[in-house]
Amino acid sequence: MENLIGKVIDNYKIVSLLGKGGMGTVYKAYDTKLDRYIAIKMLSPSGGGDPTRFIERFKREAKNQAKLSHPNIVTVYGFIEYSNLLGIVMEYVEGESLEKVIDRQGRFNLYDVIYILKQLLLGIGYAHSKGFVHRDIKPSNIILNKEGITKIMDFGISKSMIDNAMTKTGSKIGTVYYMSPEQIKSEDVTNRSDIYSIGCTAYEMITGSPPFEYPSEYEVMDAHLKKNAPRLSEKMSGIPERVDKIIVKAMEKNPLNRYASCEEMFNDVQTLDSEVAKLTSYFKKTEPRSKRYKFFAISAYVAVAIAFILVSYFVYNQVDELVSSNELEKFKKYSIQQLFSSEDAKNRISEIIKLESPTQQSLNSIFVRNEKFAAAVGDSGTIIRSIDDGKSWSNISLGRKIALTDLYINESGKTFITGDSSALYTSQNYLDSLIQVPMEKGYTFFRTKFVDNSTGFICGSKGLILKTANGGASWYKVQTNTNEIIFDIAFFDSKRGFAVGWNGVLLSTMNGGETWSKIDDALTDNYLKSIDLNKDGFGIIVGGDGTVLRTANFGTTWDKIKLESTGGFQKVKFLSDNILIIVGSHGAILISKDKGETWNLVASSYYTNMNSISVSPYGQIYITGVNGMLLKIK
Repeated sequence: MENLIGKVIDNYKIVSLLGKGGMGTVYKAYDTKLDRYIAIKMLSPSGGGDPTRFIERFKREAKNQAKLSHPNIVTVYGFIEYSNLLGIVMEYVEGESLEKVIDRQGRFNLYDVIYILKQLLLGIGYAHSKGFVHRDIKPSNIILNKEGITKIMDFGISKSMIDNAMTKTGSKIGTVYYMSPEQIKSEDVTNRSDIYSIGCTAYEMITGSPPFEYPSEYEVMDAHLKKNAPRLSEKMSGIPERVDKIIVKAMEKNPLNRYASCEEMFNDVQTLDSEVAKLTSYFKKTEPRSKRYKFFAISAYVAVAIAFILVSYFVYNQVDELVSSNELEKFKKYSIQQLFSSEDAKNRISEIIKLESPTQQSLNSIFVRNEKFAAAVGDSGTIIRSIDDGKSWSNISLGRKIALTDLYINESGKTFITGDSSALYTSQNYLDSLIQVPMEKGYTFFRTKFVDNSTGFICGSKGLILKTANGGASWYKVQTNTNEIIFDIAFFDSKRGFAVGWNGVLLSTMNGGETWSKIDDALTDNYLKSIDLNKDGFGIIVGGDGTVLRTANFGTTWDKIKLESTGGFQKVKFLSDNILIIVGSHGAILISKDKGETWNLVASSYYTNMNSISVSPYGQIYITGVNGMLLKIK
């Protein structure tokens, strides 16, 4: 196939090669019309067989997946044709496949397996409800994006259960490690075949190796047909019995003995999630497995596993020796009641409540204006609002499916919403009659921050910071001297402020945001996602890799705070002069009561990635996350 890098096809400029497969070549491209990166899958001319039939199947792939709209499924946007080639234009997901993560770190810990498995079951279950079977679920077809959202890709061999004229019995499509017995026997494939593959995938995520790993494909297929996989509890000590039961049921040889649906399996995983939330785990990474020796590595892997995997689940009140040691402290979680039981009424927090959400889209930002009105925005043009203190929420139609990243509502109800494709929407009366403001094209806006009723800022891609001095009536670009993404911005007062972004970029201003200087001695080269400052000179910066930076002298110096964390952070906010909150991946909620010097992990029992925080004028905390997550802390 011709090298397409650098070429422009329609409104897509090919940027780089993402990968090659049996169905074709996948490129990363830039959509010049909509100002976003996308992926294009180009048809390989060496597909074999009847070219006309192959092209028809390729078109069918796009049509099938374009019918599926779900936050856990990679979205297809359309077709392109170029020089006798066909291409499918789809969502570009920045992240890693489960296969790459397993190859690099050996396996996942059980908390992450549950978190990913729930999203996988939601996405595949949705596809099943629309009449499609994936038929090739495996770690390489499941991607974790930068926010930890699970994305299922490559429905290219999916089969409509309603129209099966193209895919007939007798065609083995799938990867042998994860293939159901009925696929191996060339029998008809149903949604229960996907459930078998999900079971195999979960098995590998937990142990680091597929359930059947032999030196030849024949032996692997024979094992799928005749053998039971070694129980997880036999390969690894401390695995809860319920995990074994879930995987065994998903991988039953007879499809009728498996879970009847993804929903049924999800319910069991949800129950497991509740049980695991009561336990603490000691997972250590295994040595990465080389792809080159994947078939021959089982003996070596067992030896490595014995040497390097120390897995234990302890109920807190049963392990006296561990509790009395300092080792438990780095895993210790506190309830909200424990953290605030001795505080005065103003700062006391008593419980975490999950609110009923009207959407499954990721909610990227929330703003609580007063005792009645709150709103949140998210992916696919999602806007929701509540007019009864968060008790109920309703959708507002934007009429445009773009990612919305932030919103701000001032005291009079004037609203600003920002997002992809230089999107800025305003309303004079809360969310009534939203109007799009014409802005310079080519940017993604990430954060809207007002210092007072007149002065505000928008930060975004390509080092962008916009400023308004007239309450948002007009905006102008200020000097930043960087092309890195700017994710967040905050001020100590009307003059002194900081902004943070990609590759550890840290900017400062001393003149009210008119010009910004880059601080060259930043303490990390990973991306910094959020910053908050208070009037007394204290400030916290958090990063997507778990970085926490603190200043106690108006940003003259920043110190790195060491925290035991298994994931990244998305948002930090001062709740009062002394108390801060951080939220992030895997449901992480951390509280500091001493201006960010020490932190306590809150046992929330919610493992959804959390994106945003807003505090109401009367002290209640609202948190949003992926899959429509809405929490309220009272």
